Formats: sequence, C-alpha cells, structure tokens
Amino acid sequence: EPWHEKEKQIRDSSPYGHLQSWRLLSAIVKCGDDLRQELMATQLLQMFKLIWEEEKVGLWVRPYRIVCLSNDSGLIETIVNTVSLHQIKKNSNKSLKDYFIDEFGDVETVAFRVAQRNFMHSCAAYCLISYLLQVKDRHNGNILLHSDGHLIHIDFGFILSISPKNLGFEQSPFKLTPEFVDVMGGPESELYCEFKYLLLDGLKAARKHMDRIINIVEIMRSSSQLPCFKNGCSGTVRNLRNRFHMNLTEQELERKVEQLIQDSLNSLSTKLYDGYQYITNGIL
Repeated sequence: EPWHEKEKQIRDSSPYGHLQSWRLLSAIVKCGDDLRQELMATQLLQMFKLIWEEEKVGLWVRPYRIVCLSNDSGLIETIVNTVSLHQIKKNSNKSLKDYFIDEFGDVETVAFRVAQRNFMHSCAAYCLISYLLQVKDRHNGNILLHSDGHLIHIDFGFILSISPKNLGFEQSPFKLTPEFVDVMGGPESELYCEFKYLLLDGLKAARKHMDRIINIVEIMRSSSQLPCFKNGCSGTVRNLRNRFHMNLTEQELERKVEQLIQDSLNSLSTKLYDGYQYITNGIL
C-alpha cells in the first residue's frame, strides 16, 4: 500500500487531521539495542551524500534518521514505499529483472529505463559505501527496493571491523550479484559500463574528502564501547584510511576498482552467506 494512501486514511480518521500542521511519521521503536553505532553509520551516509552532491557525482544514497533515547533504546525512521529483496523473492518467486518488468513495464519503456537507472545509481553508491565502511550482514532482508527503483541498504550493525558472530563469511568487497548486473542490462550493456565509471568517480570524490569521513569515525571512537571498535580503535581507523588508496595513481585506482568489481561478482563467500541466511533464518 503506497504511503500517501495510508497517510490519507489515518488523517481522515484522526481527530486532529484537520490541523494544517498534522503530519504522520513512521518509526521503529527499538529496545535492548545500542543504536549509537547505527547513528554513526547514518551520519557517515549523510556525509557521503553531501560529498557526492558537491562533486556532482551521480551516486544516490538514502540516509535515515535515528534518535538514541538511551544506551539501549531509540527510534529508527522507516523507509516507506519499499520492499526487501527477500520479500520480492518470497512473494513473486521471480528474478529481480522479471520483477522490474512486472512493476515498471517492458525493458524498452520509459518507466523501466528510469527505474533501471535509479537502481544503477543507488547500487553503485551502496557498493562503494559497503567497501569503504566494510558493511557486513548484507543479506536480502537488509536490502530494500524503493517503488521508484532505487536500492537502499539498512541495518548497519556490522561495520568497519566486525561481522555477524565473527563467522567471517563475507569476504567480498561488497554485494554485487549477477542478478544486480542483469537488472542493469547485463555485463556488456552501456548502463553497466556507466556503473563501473560511477564507482571510480565516487571513489575519487570520496578520496578527495577523506578527512571528512575519517573525522566522524575519530570522534566516535572516543566511546570505545561501540562494537565496531572492539578490535582496537587505532587499527580500525588505519584500515579505513587505507581503503581510500591515497597512494594509488588514477590509472592504478581504475584497475583497483575493476578488481573490486570482479572479486565481488565472482565471490563464493557471498553465495555461502546467502545460503547460510536461508538455512538459519529462511531469508531468500
């Protein structure tokens, strides 16, 4: 159900719906979880978004708001008009590209091409963020698809130096599956070539403003209670700095990005982790 329809129904039934300032917000109430690391992650996402906007790089990212109420409770903004990739696979029993065709029309239609391009811009952004921040636990329940085609990652409980249960399944630089490439038109398509160039341009822009990213992490590491710093604060920051590859020339950086893409596409660990999530949690 589209959010604006749900909002209208609730407003019509609300005794305060007639007020001009009336507004409906959707949030998840969390208890028993420390949301400070999640808050740091969303601040980093916001910084990446600002950097790419300033540098006019066409990467798209959707930070969401978090309010920490205590060290074990808080509010998380829900992202409306989205569905997880797990829900798509479970309910439609179709590939991601077939789902796009059902939702947006044939591959030659304007609506499909707009959604396809939205998917590519957001996929490139989250691939780069996943690599730089070492975001783990990237199963299909933590990746959403918006009604306009954008891909959105949620749940940043495992970043920088930690992984779920320290299993170390996810060894690939980021989650990029053949199914994602298929949505972009396949490995020989113009859109996929543009995807690779966007990754390179996005990394160049992030590298240019690396200190703005590092500063946020440096400030937060003063509270070493955060799980992402449990393996040593200085090592975590040093490894983050190394992933910007400041020592590489532009030609070397281009080869590095190509290597990251190939390592992710051919990653056995991604398949293993997806299989593990299916067996343990039923996530497709």
